[in-house]
Amino acid sequence: QFIVFWIFNLIGKIFLFLLIVVNILFAHIKTYQADFLQIITNPSGKIIKYDGTVKIKQPNKMLWSYKQPVEKYVYMNDTNIIIDEPMLEQAIYTTINDEINLIDFLNEPSLVDDKYKLTFNDNNLTAIHYKDEMDNFIEIKFMNIKINDKIPDQIFHFIAPLDYDIIKK
Repeated sequence: QFIVFWIFNLIGKIFLFLLIVVNILFAHIKTYQADFLQIITNPSGKIIKYDGTVKIKQPNKMLWSYKQPVEKYVYMNDTNIIIDEPMLEQAIYTTINDEINLIDFLNEPSLVDDKYKLTFNDNNLTAIHYKDEMDNFIEIKFMNIKINDKIPDQIFHFIAPLDYDIIKK
């Protein structure tokens, strides 16, 4: 259970941070799509790599589609996170906890500035680097970026198949 909570907390923080970046720094951006490579290095040097695509649509809709090493989909809006794990035939539903609060970031910009390093190329966000509370170093690289292309709303809605196990946190 601790690992599931930690994963939700980590995913929620990453998603929320991206939503903040898009909302504050890029008010002109209505949609953001990219392929991503997420590299997590733990304190002992072990590396885990994930890749897939991310789609963001204002206001506050996000979908991470993980392809490797395991297929997984993470849906987020202002208050909820849903993790769809097709191989496990399960969906995990949770609300974003108080620890991940957009208002805190807006009222205290240093929370973002001190912890996260953003990399830009041609005014496009191409990478985020930060260290989490477990001392893991996280790097997310974005490639094949598309700004303001149309994204249909229905891709941000998840309906669990009838044979899925549903876990609510």
